[in-house]
Amino acid sequence: MSTTTPEALVSRLWWLNLLRGVLAIALGLVAILWPGVTVQAFFTVFGVFSLIDGIVALGTGIFFRGTSWGWILFEGIAGILLGLLAIARPQTLAAVIMIFLAMWALVVGLFQVAVAIQLRSTGQRSWLWVLISGAITALLGLYFLVNPDTGAAFLAVTVGVFMLAAGAVMVFGAVQLRRNRDELLQLLS
Repeated sequence: MSTTTPEALVSRLWWLNLLRGVLAIALGLVAILWPGVTVQAFFTVFGVFSLIDGIVALGTGIFFRGTSWGWILFEGIAGILLGLLAIARPQTLAAVIMIFLAMWALVVGLFQVAVAIQLRSTGQRSWLWVLISGAITALLGLYFLVNPDTGAAFLAVTVGVFMLAAGAVMVFGAVQLRRNRDELLQLLS
């Protein structure tokens, strides 16, 4: 049975939140300053996960033969191959994924342009905003389709900005938790 006092709990919460915030800020800065390293590290970690998951699925398919064991074997082999590719060539996998995302943005943007043309023909006033949105989306999709490495770096920087903001909020919350310790202790008791 735990005999943790509210004071000890508050002290741990303050330090844990501060640590999480500082770590998030550090990771955000790495993602912003070195997006290529961030993309490579992410896909390497993904590769390790996929490799382990593939090995487990392959073992499951081999040892527990049932009605769908062939699909589980296929899943395991695909996971192992994808994991090995991600570990050996993380930038290549990132580029392939960016190409798919870029094609998606291009198609969505072109559909928005078509919708804008249809809205204009029916007299809708919002057609211009839909056209602008579609054109920007399609152009970004085309740009990232031609430059997938830049797209991957852009995503890494975007995640980095999010991590900085989230980390700053966590650090601020930790400081507030520390400052308002007495108020929190009254709530806990």
